[in-house]
Amino acid sequence: MSWTKFDDECEGCRPAIIDGFTGKPMPMDSAPMVAINVVWSETTIEERQAFHRVCCLNSRDPDDLAVIGRLQERFKKAVMAA
Repeated sequence: MSWTKFDDECEGCRPAIIDGFTGKPMPMDSAPMVAINVVWSETTIEERQAFHRVCCLNSRDPDDLAVIGRLQERFKKAVMAA
């Protein structure tokens, strides 16, 4: 995983859903993860970089948080529809 900068090729720089029962990441072929990955494939580089800054670098910049808030809504809608 790249802690210092976003890397499109890094698996650790992508969203993951943790199973609340097992505490482990959900499989990539599970319906929620498929939905998340569809949304992720439609993100801009700016959205992916903001995701990395918030999730990996603990950014609390209002602009980053606004981007993540909008992205979170897209994720939520996709998972609810899955």
